[in-house]
Amino acid sequence: MRRKGDWLHGKARRVIRDYVGQRDGWQCHYCRRPFEDVAAVTLDHYIPWSVWPTSKPRNLVLACDPCNQAKADALPVVFASLLLRLAAVDPDRFTAAA
Repeated sequence: MRRKGDWLHGKARRVIRDYVGQRDGWQCHYCRRPFEDVAAVTLDHYIPWSVWPTSKPRNLVLACDPCNQAKADALPVVFASLLLRLAAVDPDRFTAAA
């Protein structure tokens, strides 16, 4: 498995960033501010790498640096609430690892 620092360099990174930017309207996914400068754009793993280690476009969003730093390695609120709801409905599904 690749480490987080090993993904998307050079041209591949630009192609993915441009694809995600066009898909998402060139704005920060979290604060919705439009990007005036492409240099201010960061690619963020929507579901943290530690939970779902993939760098496919479906798990990437554009974020401004302050939002990316604030989110850090946290789960998105929507994703966390779905997991909590599933755990409440079926508590036996989530058992502690030994």
